[in-house]
Amino acid sequence: MKNLTLFTIAIAFFLSIGNLNAQNISISDVSHTADASAVLDVYSTSLGMLVPRLASAPSSPANGLFYYNTGSNSFFYNAGTSGSPSWTELSQGNLWSRTGTDTYLTNMGDNVVIGTGTSAPGYKFYVFGALSQMSRFDGQVEFWDVAGGTLSADVNDDGLGNGTISIYNAANSAKVRFRTAGDSYFAGGKVCIGATAPSHLLHLIDPMGVAAPQLKIDNGTGAGNASLGFGYSGSSFSQGLFGTTGHYELCNTPGLVASAQSDGLTMMRAFPSGIIDLNNQSRARAFQSQNPQLPMGMGQIIPYGIWTPIDFTMLSYDEQMEFTPAPSPTTSGGGGPAAAFFTATEEGYYQVNARTNFIMWDHETQEEIHFPMYPGFVSIGIVVTDAAGTTSMYVQGNKLQGADNNMFGEWNDLRNNLAPNVSDVVYLKAGETIEIWVWQDLWTAGLPLETGPRMDPGFQVPVPMPSQTYVSIHKSS
Repeated sequence: MKNLTLFTIAIAFFLSIGNLNAQNISISDVSHTADASAVLDVYSTSLGMLVPRLASAPSSPANGLFYYNTGSNSFFYNAGTSGSPSWTELSQGNLWSRTGTDTYLTNMGDNVVIGTGTSAPGYKFYVFGALSQMSRFDGQVEFWDVAGGTLSADVNDDGLGNGTISIYNAANSAKVRFRTAGDSYFAGGKVCIGATAPSHLLHLIDPMGVAAPQLKIDNGTGAGNASLGFGYSGSSFSQGLFGTTGHYELCNTPGLVASAQSDGLTMMRAFPSGIIDLNNQSRARAFQSQNPQLPMGMGQIIPYGIWTPIDFTMLSYDEQMEFTPAPSPTTSGGGGPAAAFFTATEEGYYQVNARTNFIMWDHETQEEIHFPMYPGFVSIGIVVTDAAGTTSMYVQGNKLQGADNNMFGEWNDLRNNLAPNVSDVVYLKAGETIEIWVWQDLWTAGLPLETGPRMDPGFQVPVPMPSQTYVSIHKSS
């Protein structure tokens, strides 16, 4: 009867004060004065308060109606109206747990969504919305593959005040690192810019087909070298524009350095003047030496009326060992085959220059020739032998007359008009050869070629002269 008595007293109490709007009500199991800010103050130091426990939501609920759902074991309140209720669940106590200062989402099947999304995002943590500033992280952020697994990436500070993004491999080694200051690197696999399938360590592809260089290297300060270097076999290989002199270099030094032409270090250098210096390519220069059977300064005897190859016997330069000299200046004879020739080791264009000088000297009588054959000429030409072994005249140089037209006087005025020369660019394939051939029909017994300083027949004293019979060959491509 105690519960009935208390209920009867409570009903009588509420009926007696139902119309008193200025009073506060206190319900308590001890003496307690209702708080002035509360219409109803339920107070106890040992007991709790039970709200209605329902298996389902009541119909036509008032806005703010509150109850405990015995099916979900959670509290609900109506945020709508009686005609259009909107029930809001106050807690998910079975999903969250707390240990110390850590709060856990213990149901691994659930996701956490911040925002206004209405469907499951498929991520354990999802920030959803249209604002540009959706999240902020103060301090280090780490990404691990699985709980207790390996570190995949982090956003951190390197200890020097520089922001750092690092990506790690399975051995916890940073293979990709970006720093706001200091060194950044990529130590993983191949990198492709413009596509998804690199075939080289760094592969640049222009997907739009823009007519512009895919790689541009600038020196932002406008001073010093903007260069591109390659390491190979423990050495360095560099290419670029040298800033102080404005020429372009390819060299096997660690960097671009000021150096002279043909210094042995620079492989190629293009100068502002238009000169292109190609080092380590074909460069050969050959001369003819003294014929021991003739007076000073005389070399090979060229027979009458027959194209004859010149026997070059001395080399002043032959970097790639491509020139084969003759054993003596009298070997060839008329018509070939040539004893001295240049063999191309690379396909390309070769600049060829050759010159000689015939001497009006009878090697049989050991006397100067005063009356050469009329109308005699001398000439010079470049002869090429191709890969099939076919020998042909590539180009003929000067054809110079050596006898007077009127045949008057023994000291004719053309006796010194005997220095033909030839110059041309010759295209060769690897293995093809270049020879220099000459012609004379001034003296039936043959005329000697001039080599260098000789005893002038008129004065019988040595006359200093440079070598008059030579050839130079330079690969120009």
